[in-house]
Amino acid sequence: MSNPARTRRITLGLVAAGSALALAACSGAEEPPPAETTADPFEEAMEEEAAEVDTADFNQGPIPDAAPELDTSGLPPEPGSDAPLGDRIAWEALEQVATFAKVNDPDATYECPEIAGEEGESVTCTVTFLGEPFEYTITIESSGILINYQAELHDGPLIREVVEDALRYSENTEHVLCDMDADLVRGETDTDAPFTCQSLDEASGTVSEHTLSISMYGAFSFFPA
Repeated sequence: MSNPARTRRITLGLVAAGSALALAACSGAEEPPPAETTADPFEEAMEEEAAEVDTADFNQGPIPDAAPELDTSGLPPEPGSDAPLGDRIAWEALEQVATFAKVNDPDATYECPEIAGEEGESVTCTVTFLGEPFEYTITIESSGILINYQAELHDGPLIREVVEDALRYSENTEHVLCDMDADLVRGETDTDAPFTCQSLDEASGTVSEHTLSISMYGAFSFFPA
């Protein structure tokens, strides 16, 4: 945080100063040298620290107007209610992976084994998204006219560009960096991402570290590391 400017006021005693100068002229005394001003070491340290920040260590990009979200219009058409259960669950699996990633992959593939819809049945579907396979498991709890099931996306794609844009929006800064091993890493829902991020306050030069927390639905939140 930048330091507020410090205003210093000095009141000049003009009459007293004039008298002193007149007295000095009569006596022949030399005028004393002006007092030396002492620099504020705290302000100098802050200026030096801000000057040492190298923005080249960060990835720079424009601050988004909103946090990244999936454009659902980029998904393929959802199967109708008369489509096989496996096709409908497979599309749901794709939607969940894309929502986690917050981007669309037009080349994504998604498939489920045949699903009978019987109580206690457990099936794992596979979505290949940006070249990576992701598993989506459902367990049917009850069947009949309506089928109730529990669904689990084991992990999802964390994309550097998306994560760093989310941090730019969260911290209102152009300069961020996440220490991800690759531009796409895997992250589990309802836990913290396997990396930390940094943001730079351009005004003060302050660098902050952040942990990315992922909700059970794939939403992002940043907390101090």
